[in-house]
Amino acid sequence: MTRSRSTAQRAAPPPRRRELTREVRNSLISAMMLAAGIWLFIGAWIIGYPFNEPAVDAHLNEMIVGVVVFLVAVARMVRQRGPVSEIVVAAAGAWLVAAPFVVSYGDTSKADAARINDIATGSVLILLATVSLLLARVRRA
Repeated sequence: MTRSRSTAQRAAPPPRRRELTREVRNSLISAMMLAAGIWLFIGAWIIGYPFNEPAVDAHLNEMIVGVVVFLVAVARMVRQRGPVSEIVVAAAGAWLVAAPFVVSYGDTSKADAARINDIATGSVLILLATVSLLLARVRRA
């Protein structure tokens, strides 16, 4: 009986270490969300979208979503996390995935780059929000 109890005590990390591990994971997710928000804001210039009407719509869409994701990520870093921030980020990611099909980006190779950028970045945001929600659920259990 004593041996199994000591084995169980060794298997579980101390509460302080678990708390630190959880904070590192949450900070890492928040940092990746922050990076995605910055990327969305400046990515159009790096990729080199043409500044014609459809590409301007794509760029404006990315800038707005980028600012929202950036602000949510900053809020996650300075206050306690809640499911609302993950839902907002997941919704922003879902919009980015849908935007190339809803908003016409044009038919150029740079417009294809905008589509790929939006779908990839939106998928990453959905993944980050889902992982964050799952980690919060595991923590509560």
